[in-house]
Amino acid sequence: MLETERLLLRNLKKSDFKSVHSYASLPDFSQFDVWGPNSEKDTTDFIQLCINQSKKDPRYQFNLAICLQESNELMVGCCSLKKEARRSRVGSLGYSVHPDHQKLGYATEASLALIYFGFHHLDLTVIYATCDVRNKASIKVLENIGMTKTGVIEKHLNIGGELRDCYRYEIYNYED
Repeated sequence: MLETERLLLRNLKKSDFKSVHSYASLPDFSQFDVWGPNSEKDTTDFIQLCINQSKKDPRYQFNLAICLQESNELMVGCCSLKKEARRSRVGSLGYSVHPDHQKLGYATEASLALIYFGFHHLDLTVIYATCDVRNKASIKVLENIGMTKTGVIEKHLNIGGELRDCYRYEIYNYED
């Protein structure tokens, strides 16, 4: 669907279960997120939701597999760009990369491709992302892709029964 120098961002398929579950089921992997660790049913349901979203026309939610082009499309994570509503010009960005493939720039590269896609193909004017204030890796990705921290949303994320603050980052399409 989308290609970068090293990555292919494509729709998820049922055969991605093993790849997704290999990181989504890890207890520490989702420590900064409202989902996870995933049961097998959670992962199956997530993949089916993504498949269902990919069939909508017009489509406004993109949950995509992050695959390495040179490694026979080895799946290393997922990324997402979602319009707030079908006619909205505001979208939210997200990503998750398997721990074995972190710190290699894949989240940054996939996010930049999604931002370009959002601004040039979905006609978005702003793309935002949120992350737990303690998630240093995500903060670094969001700053590396040119997003600006716009504030703190207090007690925004309920993670394991604990309400956590998160940062909101935004990037604008100034070509409009």
